Amino acid sequence: MDFTHIKLGLAFAMIAILFGGIMGLGFGCCEEVFKDTFKEHSRRVLGEKYNGSQNKADKVSAKSWVYMKRAHLHSQTMGVISIALSLIAAGLSFPRFLQISISLMSGLGAIGYGLFWLLAGFFAPSMGSTGAAKEIVGFLAQISTGSFLIATLGLFLMLGFKVFIQKSSSPLK
Repeated sequence: MDFTHIKLGLAFAMIAILFGGIMGLGFGCCEEVFKDTFKEHSRRVLGEKYNGSQNKADKVSAKSWVYMKRAHLHSQTMGVISIALSLIAAGLSFPRFLQISISLMSGLGAIGYGLFWLLAGFFAPSMGSTGAAKEIVGFLAQISTGSFLIATLGLFLMLGFKVFIQKSSSPLK
């Protein structure tokens, strides 16, 4: 198998997996640091963003922790899927352009979507809302998921073409 055309996408996918793994390790040793940071950020803007409601601030801080876990899980899962997409594209000898596109778009999508959740989680407590935080980094989510989806659809279309339409030159046929 020739990895020439998928090496950059594989690198991004592996970085996404590493990013998610490091986050997971960070959670194991420092979960309270994350949670305390979110609480401190919300405390600084309690009057301005939460109208003095500690209950609202606590809900946003708790949701920020959920977003950290989403960043961890999405980065790792999408990174693994990106590697699989890349290897399938290379293994079936898709045209060079498609190998590069599928691999690169899925790898970047894996990193980008994990970063989206990470940033939304860190921004939310000081913004007073998870919705506002997601909106401010929403373009990153749209680009990442769009890229990942296009890569996945591209792979499935080419796979369908290779399996169901393209004539085989096999002597066993």
